[in-house]
Amino acid sequence: MTAYQNSWNNEIEKLLGDLNAPDSLHEELVFILSHNELTQIYPNQVINALRIAKSIQSGNINTCLVAPMQSGKSGTIYVLVNYILPELDLINKSGSAIFVTSMRDKDLFKQNKENLERDFYSVTNQSYLPSKINVNKMDEFFRHPNPFKLVKDFKTDLIIRDEDQYGSGIESSFDFAFFENLRKKLPSIGLLSVSATPYDILDAKIQGYDVELIDGERPEKYFGITEMLNNGVIENYPKDFNPLEIIASYKGLESYIIHPKLKEYINFLNSFKDGLGIIRVSNSQRALVLRDEIKSNYSNKLECIVIGSNIMCDYKINEGLDYVKKQVLNQSKRVVLIVVQALTAGKDLRLLKEKVRFGIESRNKQLANGAQGISGRLCGYHTNRNFKLMASIDLLKHYSAFEMDPEVFADQNWQNELYNQKVRGFSTHTRLKINQKQGVFTPIINVDTITIEELIVGKHEKLSFLSKEEIDKVINVFNSKFINEPNTMRLNLNKTTVRIASSYNHDDNRVYKNWGSTINSDFGAVFFKKREYDFGLLISNYKTSDQRNKIGFTGIKIFKSGNPVYKDQQTVTINDSMYSLEEN
Repeated sequence: MTAYQNSWNNEIEKLLGDLNAPDSLHEELVFILSHNELTQIYPNQVINALRIAKSIQSGNINTCLVAPMQSGKSGTIYVLVNYILPELDLINKSGSAIFVTSMRDKDLFKQNKENLERDFYSVTNQSYLPSKINVNKMDEFFRHPNPFKLVKDFKTDLIIRDEDQYGSGIESSFDFAFFENLRKKLPSIGLLSVSATPYDILDAKIQGYDVELIDGERPEKYFGITEMLNNGVIENYPKDFNPLEIIASYKGLESYIIHPKLKEYINFLNSFKDGLGIIRVSNSQRALVLRDEIKSNYSNKLECIVIGSNIMCDYKINEGLDYVKKQVLNQSKRVVLIVVQALTAGKDLRLLKEKVRFGIESRNKQLANGAQGISGRLCGYHTNRNFKLMASIDLLKHYSAFEMDPEVFADQNWQNELYNQKVRGFSTHTRLKINQKQGVFTPIINVDTITIEELIVGKHEKLSFLSKEEIDKVINVFNSKFINEPNTMRLNLNKTTVRIASSYNHDDNRVYKNWGSTINSDFGAVFFKKREYDFGLLISNYKTSDQRNKIGFTGIKIFKSGNPVYKDQQTVTINDSMYSLEEN
């Protein structure tokens, strides 16, 4: 037994002790681990399941397992629900769990259903028993006339969400079905989220959402993005890279050549007797042109196909993957697979991972799909270390940091770096926003307003920092001649900067964009940073009846600036998932 095996064995024994588990559970786990060729259950899955059970036993109704991509999360759920929870009386002997696959992919649903609903062998009963897991599509909850009855019929004690970042958000049918119809009626029902990228729920945890986070066990033989970076197989996606370069254009007809870097990758594939190269492109039309160009240049050496949901593609996604498997694994051919918006979380290349020679992943604006794409599909348990992967190294390095320590999600520097590298979101419903740029910040310390009527009747006390001549200049900008005739007149007020509504176009009016600024807003962001000013004026000089007046106010908003201070960058998150505290 290796040191690693001793380690996981000790961890399992410790967790069983913490759970005060009966001897029968110990016997069940010994059996399934010693017969993993039959049970398909491995030590990391047992450890993760026991950690989840410990959280549930402690009374947590919201639990989140963060586990590496392709590391065996389904197996964790299988052993948790069928073996562990019943033996600990955390699920009724006749009870069950509902496993919700958030993605609508039919094959992924079928894969989850077959893996999780298969019978399990019980040593205690010396027989096979039906699985306690019911796999459902997310939209079935929404369409069901009574989701509460559905849960009752299954005698459900636990609901499990797979790949939690999918299907969540304020417009998600599952969110409304679950929270509106279930949690109100069954406030104590357990919710377990299982994902490699559960950024929505992690963000909510930081904001105060009550959830227990479990860091999944990283298996000894697991090969993930961290290992890919360490092994040097990832090359940075070049700026403005395009698989095809336009060399000529005449009357709408264009001629192309294959990008030298793609040629290098294809030549690398051709150096093997068989294998697979994967390229992600953004739309079907580009994919077809690329396919034809590759076929024209390499027809005698390899095959090239396009997969995607568009009817123009050669195959649908899963049909294409099945075809590729036959070509590469059964007939030892070389294939370039062009993917149109596919190969996301849940797609398992299985044995094809050993034959992948290169991958080109273009996504770099969102952490979840950038990591879960082609890069994520190459994670798992295989011996292939001789392949090339072109992707955003900056994005994957940040994912690697998260993969090794999920708590880095809360690190401000980690978030700042992501934003500065133009990664604008963690997942579909958890996005990044810059709240404070690094540099000099001048706070607004006082805000006041003056109506046009007050100006006309001479109530100028709030403008006491201006001379009479300067006030007259300000009043003049409300004249129709000033508003309607192009002008470049500067008011040149002493230590006072001005923005005038009529000086901007209708669609991008900086006066109305900044009108809502308040005390402690950045004076420099509202006005100009080039000089220091004591005051700033936003002047809405359109009549309230004028359609260009977007605030229904004619007059002046006065801002007094404070002392400039230096501030570090502050990046914040916007979360509109089911876990947003604002929504619950």
